[in-house]
Amino acid sequence: MIRVADFAHLASNGMITNEKTLADDPALARRMVQAVTRGIAYTLANPDEAFMICTQYVEGLSGPNQVVQKDIFEASLEYWKSKNMGYSDPQSWENMQTVLLDMGLLTGPLDLTKAYTNQFSSKK
Repeated sequence: MIRVADFAHLASNGMITNEKTLADDPALARRMVQAVTRGIAYTLANPDEAFMICTQYVEGLSGPNQVVQKDIFEASLEYWKSKNMGYSDPQSWENMQTVLLDMGLLTGPLDLTKAYTNQFSSKK
């Protein structure tokens, strides 16, 4: 297995909203980011309990494939581990843009300062 993260730091997991919500109710955005990061931190600290909770809400996690589903869940936790949970690294966005340009998936560079914000991150 070749892990992209071993060679390039790219933008990855994140939350999406619209500019109207950010302008009209920044406190809502801040609370949402805080709640999600607390939930992720709790999941990382208590993966067995988190998986069991998920089986109540996610179809297909329990039953005959539960062992495989739990293995997938545990492997996916690695993607959420971060020293600065909720912080989006500007260089990762630059790297991602370069990859997408090189692949022809973007026709030109974008103003990345409009693509993300760290306004609601605990690290600025």
